[in-house]
Amino acid sequence: MATAKKKIEAKEEPIMMRMGFDLGDLLVGGAKGVYGLPFGAILNIIADSSGGKTFWKNEIIAANYHKLKDRLTFFSDDTETGDTFDTQGLYGVDIRPKNRRIGNKRVEDSKTVEEMDAHVSLFLETIPDENYGIYTVDSLDGLSDATKEDMEASRLAQLSAGKDVKDPGDYGTQIARFLSGSFFRTKHQKLEDAKTSLIIVSQIREKLNAAPFSKKWTVSGGKALEFYSHTRAFLTVVKTLTRNGKPVGAYVKATTIKSKTPRPFRTVHYTVYFDYGIDNIGSNLDYLYDLRDDKGELKKTVCEHIAWSEAAKSKTLDSLKDWVESIGKTEECRAAKKVAEGNTALSAQWILQWAESTPELKEALDAHFGMEYTRDQLIKMCEDDPAMNTELTRRVRDRWEREEAAVATGRAPKYSSK
Repeated sequence: MATAKKKIEAKEEPIMMRMGFDLGDLLVGGAKGVYGLPFGAILNIIADSSGGKTFWKNEIIAANYHKLKDRLTFFSDDTETGDTFDTQGLYGVDIRPKNRRIGNKRVEDSKTVEEMDAHVSLFLETIPDENYGIYTVDSLDGLSDATKEDMEASRLAQLSAGKDVKDPGDYGTQIARFLSGSFFRTKHQKLEDAKTSLIIVSQIREKLNAAPFSKKWTVSGGKALEFYSHTRAFLTVVKTLTRNGKPVGAYVKATTIKSKTPRPFRTVHYTVYFDYGIDNIGSNLDYLYDLRDDKGELKKTVCEHIAWSEAAKSKTLDSLKDWVESIGKTEECRAAKKVAEGNTALSAQWILQWAESTPELKEALDAHFGMEYTRDQLIKMCEDDPAMNTELTRRVRDRWEREEAAVATGRAPKYSSK
């Protein structure tokens, strides 16, 4: 009976770890119909200071917590003690509670890589078999190692004894050696077996004397982190979002610089607000309708005229002129242009302005071309209507797949039978 149950479970679609926003799921999924990362994978989130690393880490935990409920076990190891976000207020879950436990053991945030290794081992031992797990390290840069702790005590002892302070130093090589020789080597398979994802946040450091055309930054962890990571995502703040002159969020570019999928090196953009989190709906609309320019600025005119209906007609100058003629208002439209601007030359902008001057013309325009909304109106509509929000996700996925199909080689498999 148990064998039969295992066979049934093997046929089920695997549950994926979601990124907290649709474009993030597409970014890391790497294949058609794959949204998110498989549980058990290692995700490395890389960015400069204030690049939104912690926000994304928290978003992942919150999204999967609400998706899986009691089937998710998580622990956020805040090694830098810098995660001060009110996650209970933002997401309805306290990601870093005051009394922190792994299983029944009271624990604090890791201070050394050795302590982090022990915490991960304990986490893997205590997670229920039926659960999925997420363990986050924010970040590796906040961790020391046992040799550094010993050297600190040695320096203090030398200073207290009135001696010259001598320190051989290891320049961080001990941490890299430990991660490579012990941590990743022993944990990566255990993580996969326990359906537990490890999310490691990394702070970039400038690489001094970097050769021309080479990478100008590096992160803690050495080559082992790069090797064992399933996906490495690099975050860049394109624009700081402000309201009344005060920073309220950021427009962020995320690129996979490594991905063990058929679609590596993909890029998405998303918005995040400090008092809200990642704006999934707004980011989806920006992508679907190309509402932002390369600098992250909203295209104001486009944002005011968005046709939700997929059957909506395009408003070109020719199509607008044809519509004015079809309702018998060409002369009236030209006369209004003459009064307003001293000439009768019609432009698309003028026809739209003229059509919106009266409720009757606006109704006729919408009936012909399709109802239009502003960006803010569509965000509110998607928030209020789950079915519309689901439809938005579908359209975003469809556009992504169209773009992927456009760049595919389309070649037949080399070794397929004819």
